[in-house]
Amino acid sequence: MQNQEFKPKYKEMEVYPDRELLVWEKWIEIRKEETLHLAQKTDRPPADLTMNILEKIREDKERKVVLEHAQIEKKPTVRGYLWEQPQRLKQCCYCEPVYEIQRTKEEKGLPRVIQHIGVPKYIQETEKGIIGVPERKPCVNLDHEYMQYREKREQELKEQIKKIDPFRPDIDELLVRGSKPKTPPPKIPPLPKVTLSTVITRGDEATCSIYALKINNSLFIKDIHDQKISHLRAMQNESWHESCNTWSYYFNTPISRAGRCKLYLQNPGTVMIKYCWKKIKRSLPFIPEEPLEQVFFFNKNEGSLYPGQEKELCFTFISDKPGIYNEIWELSTTNICFFDTLTEKLVINLTGDSVENIERLIRKARKLEGKINHVASRNIIMSLIDDTITKAVSIKPEAYPYKKLLLERDMFIMKNPVCFYHQTEVTNLRDLYSEMLTNETWDLSITSWRSAMVEKEYDDRMKYYELLRKSHLHLLKPWFEDDDLIQDKYRAVNILLGQLFDKFDYEYFRIRQLILNLPEGDVSETTTVSNIFLETSPMDFTIRNIFYVKMYEHLATTMETCAGILSNLDLNRWLQFDFCRW
Repeated sequence: MQNQEFKPKYKEMEVYPDRELLVWEKWIEIRKEETLHLAQKTDRPPADLTMNILEKIREDKERKVVLEHAQIEKKPTVRGYLWEQPQRLKQCCYCEPVYEIQRTKEEKGLPRVIQHIGVPKYIQETEKGIIGVPERKPCVNLDHEYMQYREKREQELKEQIKKIDPFRPDIDELLVRGSKPKTPPPKIPPLPKVTLSTVITRGDEATCSIYALKINNSLFIKDIHDQKISHLRAMQNESWHESCNTWSYYFNTPISRAGRCKLYLQNPGTVMIKYCWKKIKRSLPFIPEEPLEQVFFFNKNEGSLYPGQEKELCFTFISDKPGIYNEIWELSTTNICFFDTLTEKLVINLTGDSVENIERLIRKARKLEGKINHVASRNIIMSLIDDTITKAVSIKPEAYPYKKLLLERDMFIMKNPVCFYHQTEVTNLRDLYSEMLTNETWDLSITSWRSAMVEKEYDDRMKYYELLRKSHLHLLKPWFEDDDLIQDKYRAVNILLGQLFDKFDYEYFRIRQLILNLPEGDVSETTTVSNIFLETSPMDFTIRNIFYVKMYEHLATTMETCAGILSNLDLNRWLQFDFCRW
């Protein structure tokens, strides 16, 4: 064996190139030869040939189109259609067809995103033969103003250009190699798996016509006379075997979500078994008999199981609405019956429970609760800030802005228009009110005094009623002036004016003595104020000004004193008070 020559394990196969690729490579070589020949004849590098200088024109054209589309204004629309009607050909009669101009998106004010087209630098050099360093000198001064204008407009329309031209790919740096992959062949469905096994015969056991079917963990055998199938009977005695003819599948899935399960079938016999599906109608409580739309999906076509073949049937449940659904199907064999009676059947019970997506609902509820709390907190904060600013800026009006400007007499007459003011009676009523309601002040209104009296017990109420009746009788009688009051006023004003006149001589002598520093004996007692204007002393002007200021003060004090004394004498006098003009 050592002397034997080594033979390759696999057979060597010769690979031939594609014919189209060979033609492409030949055309590339021809183009390179023509490019080099023209470059040699014209004494120019291949990049400066006329056939190659237009490679960069497309980039400038795309840039120009982007700038034009960015300047288009968006036209107003009504329900998705433009406000203005498109142009149309003249229609001589309304029955003739209408020919309207189909406007582009740019004319409608909705330009589309620009598409960039170019050739990578690798393909230009390897396939198109554009090599060498360009030696052409571009005339920059010819379009210098246009370049400045274009840059200025692009800067102004920057936001619109981003929407139309969001990116400008660098096509020159792309590297393309290889070719387009071939279309994959169509997928062929897998062939059924058939397991061939040899049946061991024992004595008189017949193996020519054995009907057997295994569904999940249940094995069904057709008992035929003179057939003794010991190995299948032994399988029925195994621990995994389940003696049942009904299989139930329960689906519990959220709405719009699929639930799947499988049914296992196997033919352990020697004869092909054909089967079909039959729907069984049974009425169940709280479950609709015929749903409006199909919710259970599986292959309901007729099928067959060859000897030794295994198959898995998939059941799918999906529903768009929450609810409980049920369908019962019979797996009926057409060429053999495994039961002695027709009442026994192979039944598949499908029950589906479509529920709401609780997690999704909880997540939405939490999100909505967070938004509500956020809005509520913001509203509360804004209301607190508004109240704070309002209280800080606004001036709170007083209950009675005129209260400080009115006397007690005016307030009493305003609240009791039919009564006259008597200071003694008003003081008496105030004391009685404080006795009725402790720690409260009377507001000078007889109505409020009467309301407080009514709330008292009967005995107290009658007592206060008598006191109020007596005081009210006095308040209804006006006070009139007599000769004594006029004489008092005259006497008081006469005394005040006499004191004012005495101040003239007093202030003059005092100011003159303080300024000129004269002794008390030098001033004559018979000098009067009229002598002030006859003297020609240099200090006469200063003395005169100080004298005027002092006399203004005495005059103001005298007028204020007169007003106060006359007001005190007029306390019990009725005066007409117009509240609206106050």
